[in-house]
Amino acid sequence: MNKQYGIYAAAGALLVVIVGGIWWIRSNPSSPVPAQTATTTDSDTSSATTSTSSQPSSETTAGTAGQASATSPTPVQPAVSQTNPAAKSAYQFSLVPGEVVASWNFAGSYKDGGTLEASRYAEIVRLFKMVNSGTYTNYELYVSIANQYELLGDGKQEFTYLNYALAIDSTKTGLAWHNMGKLLERLGAYKSARVAYDRAVQAQSTSQYIRARLEFLQAHMPEDTDAIAQAQADLAASSW
Repeated sequence: MNKQYGIYAAAGALLVVIVGGIWWIRSNPSSPVPAQTATTTDSDTSSATTSTSSQPSSETTAGTAGQASATSPTPVQPAVSQTNPAAKSAYQFSLVPGEVVASWNFAGSYKDGGTLEASRYAEIVRLFKMVNSGTYTNYELYVSIANQYELLGDGKQEFTYLNYALAIDSTKTGLAWHNMGKLLERLGAYKSARVAYDRAVQAQSTSQYIRARLEFLQAHMPEDTDAIAQAQADLAASSW
């Protein structure tokens, strides 16, 4: 009898343990293990972002370089101030009354819409930055800038910068006058071009300027035999 009672007691105790265990598991369910994720601090995030943006991959860099070399640069006209730092007002050489220029643009030898054109605009910026620097005279720099615009076929800008040079010296140096004569001759303003060629010779009676005036007269004013004869005599008498 005691043995049978002991078996029943053990079975009852086991049942209590099982029921209690089931109740505890249901009341305290286990949380699933979260997937492992990388975490960073604010400083780590900032550092990673900066590194990514400032150091592109070699593939991206190489691709960009390849695209740049495959296309010609698009020339952009520089933002060059039109104010003459050396004089309060530019020398205003005007066309002879009644004479007009139909178009100030012409076929510039460097006007290619690509590398050559971009190189001239870069040169204009470089020259303009030297104005008032003392490296060269402003007269020389303005004439040089005008020359760049001649290569670009921009007669209006060439005319403007030659006037800037003339504002500095219009009586002792013939270079700007000579170039003005060439420009106006190209544009078909022959009466005005003749004035410029005459001024060049008046400023400096060199054989170069005398010959340029003579050739201009022979080409465009052959009827003015007196002026041509005088120019020939001046050239013969020129010693430099």
